[in-house]
Amino acid sequence: MATKTSKRQKTYELALYAMLTALIIVMTFTPVGYITTPTLSVTLIHLPVIIAAVTLGPKGGTLTGAVWGITCLIKAFVAPPSPIDGLLFRNPLVSVFPRVLAGFAAGVIFWAISKSGRNTKAALGSGLAALGGALTNTVVTLSLIYILYHDALEIQGVSVGGLGRWMWAIAGVNAPIEIAAAVVLAVPVSVAVRRVMAKQRT
Repeated sequence: MATKTSKRQKTYELALYAMLTALIIVMTFTPVGYITTPTLSVTLIHLPVIIAAVTLGPKGGTLTGAVWGITCLIKAFVAPPSPIDGLLFRNPLVSVFPRVLAGFAAGVIFWAISKSGRNTKAALGSGLAALGGALTNTVVTLSLIYILYHDALEIQGVSVGGLGRWMWAIAGVNAPIEIAAAVVLAVPVSVAVRRVMAKQRT
């Protein structure tokens, strides 16, 4: 009985990995994954990564974060959401590393808070994981952009001083939207999926 339950659980987890990976790919290469303006691009692709981190743990968050980063890197070459994205996100340190770290951080935060298994802690852990994952992605991405490009980059004729203003705009506009989307959308979905997974174990 235990073996059948374990196999059923592994099958469910593999199906969840496949579904979230496919969702990330679809969201990356269609308008569904972005809210785009002429100068800024707000991503929604962190949502399946956070769901994976909460339901599949740090490993799940890391793997789906890597998928997100790699697809972001590819998109920067073939179809960037904006000219700025095309310039900056062709560097794997900017496009891949922060997203892997965001998925891992979200998974670790959830595990640390909800390891007792109580439903109340699971809900709290999901919310903080969503917050932590979204913040990690924004802070690390902007920090690496500044470190790597502040001495040389000019974007659409804007001076390096303008790069700082552009980064503040992202921090002030993108980050709140991405965090709100993570908490409002990813948290309830994550909690629901965890309940289904719990039933698979019984």
